[in-house]
Amino acid sequence: MRRIFPAISLFLVSCFAAAQDASLLAGGMQVDRSGEQSFAVNLGYTQRLGKYTAASLEYTNEGHPRLHHRDGLTPQLWLHTAVPERGFSFAVGAGPYYYFDTTTGSGALADYRNEHGWGIQANFSAKYHLGDQRTYAEARLSRIHGRREHDSTLLMVGLGYELRNLPHEVKAENADGGEDLIMVLAGRSIVNSFKSEKATGGGIEYRHTLTPNMEWSVIAMSEGRVGVAERKGVSSQLWLLRPFTERTVLELGMGGYVMRDQLNRDSVREEPKTHFAPIASIGMRWRLSPTWRAQLSWSRVITDYHRDSDVFLLGVGSLY
Repeated sequence: MRRIFPAISLFLVSCFAAAQDASLLAGGMQVDRSGEQSFAVNLGYTQRLGKYTAASLEYTNEGHPRLHHRDGLTPQLWLHTAVPERGFSFAVGAGPYYYFDTTTGSGALADYRNEHGWGIQANFSAKYHLGDQRTYAEARLSRIHGRREHDSTLLMVGLGYELRNLPHEVKAENADGGEDLIMVLAGRSIVNSFKSEKATGGGIEYRHTLTPNMEWSVIAMSEGRVGVAERKGVSSQLWLLRPFTERTVLELGMGGYVMRDQLNRDSVREEPKTHFAPIASIGMRWRLSPTWRAQLSWSRVITDYHRDSDVFLLGVGSLY
């Protein structure tokens, strides 16, 4: 995982930096082999490359069938028909799919694993453009091949919105080079197991704005206590910012996380160990005033010892 993470990071950063459309889709999925059904969600950023081509960065959640809770990231290349101001356009897309699969080693739900690996995602999309030059409705059929026993088909519908190219002075109001921000955050952490154990987490974050489109952060974070184990540590990330409105920006962060963790959550005698893991984050920040900011973020901690987690944090902070 650590060998391929830099390559994934580079591709995600390049896609996000050029993002033009943001879309959110939801619907259902079915596992091909077992016939099990569950929900499906997709979040995507798309950049048109030409009149008939585009590239996108996508996050897909394949729901919660009994022995596989799988989601993943995929860069997609698209071929599409001409995009009208109002009316339909159609597209096909495909790309590699890096998945995070909470599965089982022995067939027992208590014996869970966090498996990571590569697959393929292919899509057929139909969009109806609403005539305001920004908004469209989308229906999408997706096929995901990862592990043969859990290949799936997804059908989703939703909306997309074209991100505005705001003037530099508006971007600078939200994030200007040389600014420093201190933020206090609180929220929930969720262990990627079949029980999805939850804990109250929090942290203190420092951010330095490099440019209106890039920041660097350090956060001291606690993921809270699950059983007798409590994981805490320090992470550092590089963030790409993309304006969404005059007062909000979308954020994508990638970096590393050094933490103290306890593998056996049932033993108070086991000493915590130090681990390093990649961390990836998606967030949104609001400019409340010239100096105050609010932020909502979701981070995925990607371990190599079956202890992946999702950390959701809401915070407020001030420039200084």
